[in-house]
Amino acid sequence: MITALDTYMKERNVGDADMAALIARDRSVVSKIRRGLMRPTLDVAARIETVTDGAVPMQAWAAPVVPQATA
Repeated sequence: MITALDTYMKERNVGDADMAALIARDRSVVSKIRRGLMRPTLDVAARIETVTDGAVPMQAWAAPVVPQATA
C-alpha cells in the first residue's frame, strides 16, 4: 500500500531512521506506518504533519468514507 508518507519520504530521500528521529519514534514504527501496516496515533499523525510542513496531513490517515447504498 502506498501511503502519503511513503511518497513524501521517497521524493525527499528521507529514510525510516531519519523520520523516526524527527517524530521521536522507533524506526520500525515509521516503517510500519509508511508501508500502511499500522496507522499512527493522533499524536504521531500530528508530528508527521508538522515535520512534513503539511505535505502529509493528519487526514491522510483517516479511513475513506464509503457511502451506503440507499434502497
